[in-house]
Amino acid sequence: MSDVEEVQVESGFLQVFAVGVAVAVAPGPDFFMVLRNSLSRGRMAGVMTALGIGSALVVHVVYSVLGLALVIASSPAVFGLIRICGALYLLYIAARCLVARKSEMPEVCVEEVPAGSKDSPFRGWREGFWCNLLNPKAALFFLSIFSQFMTPDTPGAVRWIYGAEVIVIVTAWFTLLAIFLSTGRMRSMYAGLARWIDGGVGLIFGGVGCSILWQEARRVL
Repeated sequence: MSDVEEVQVESGFLQVFAVGVAVAVAPGPDFFMVLRNSLSRGRMAGVMTALGIGSALVVHVVYSVLGLALVIASSPAVFGLIRICGALYLLYIAARCLVARKSEMPEVCVEEVPAGSKDSPFRGWREGFWCNLLNPKAALFFLSIFSQFMTPDTPGAVRWIYGAEVIVIVTAWFTLLAIFLSTGRMRSMYAGLARWIDGGVGLIFGGVGCSILWQEARRVL
C-alpha cells in the first residue's frame, strides 16, 4: 500500500468514526426502544436491547459490504450512481435534522411492567434486533454510508473494519444509554440537548453528502 493509499485509509477511518458517532446519537426508533426498555424493565433489559441492535447491525454490514463489493467489481458506473443516490439520501437526512422541531419523548417510553409479570433478558435482545433489522431506513442508510467510503481501491479487510467500527460505536453508545439514561436526571439532560445533537448530526451528514457529490462531479466532468 502506497503512502497516498495509507493516508486515504486513515482518513476513511476518521470519517467513518464521525459518521458512526452521528448515527449513534441521532434520536430514532432504536433510541426510544432502548430508553423504553431501560425505564420499564430495568437496566439489564436495556443492555440486552442494545446488544440486539448491535446484532442487527452485523446483518446490515454483511450485505452492504458484500453487495457493494460485487457492484464495484462488475460495474463502476453503477457504483457511481449508488454513491450519488447515497449522498442525496444523506443530504435528505441532514435537512430533516436541521429543520426538525425538538423531539418529544413518546409516552410508551415511560410505561411500567405490571406487578408480578415475568420478563426474560432475551426479550430485550429480540426487540432491539427486530427494531433495527426491520427498519427500512436502516438498510438504505447503511448502503448510503458504505458507498461513500468504499472505492475500487479499498482493500477488502479495510471494508470489514469500517463495518466493525460502526457496529462497535453504535452498540457501545446504546449500551451506555441503557446504563445511564434510565435515570430521570440524565433523561432530562439528554432531552435538553436533543436540538443541538440534531444540528450536529445534520452538519456531519450534509458535509459527507456534499463531498461525495463534488467528487462524482469532478470524476464525470
